[in-house]
Amino acid sequence: MDGGVTTLEGGCHCGTIAVKLETPSSVGAITPRMCGCGFCRKHPAKWFADSHGRLTLSFAAEPTRYRFGTKTADFLLCAQCGVIVAAICTIEDAAYGIVNLNCFERTGGWPEPDALSDFDGEGTGDRLARRARNWMPVTLPNM
Repeated sequence: MDGGVTTLEGGCHCGTIAVKLETPSSVGAITPRMCGCGFCRKHPAKWFADSHGRLTLSFAAEPTRYRFGTKTADFLLCAQCGVIVAAICTIEDAAYGIVNLNCFERTGGWPEPDALSDFDGEGTGDRLARRARNWMPVTLPNM
């Protein structure tokens, strides 16, 4: 990434999963979204993705990977403390992801999302195309 880059580092509660977000967006311009699916409503995740950014994940121990619905993404949860840190998917041999902003410390917290995102009824092809457009590249261990 060239130019001004905001770098945030954080992770799960116990430190088993480390998360690094690099984005050309300033911290004040980072706006979370909240997913309205049944799984995400049970977690207070504030999701963020920037197609011009990069997400780097590292694991001291393998996370729990949870797939549901269309089974096109792995939701990564710490097997030790239970924090959901990211969701990732592979599209044409490239990894893309979104990150839970609650994994990063921020004075005053993150703003509340304006509305729930609803992707029910979205076909698999449309879903993967949306993720390829909007989610960010992910660097994972051993990739």
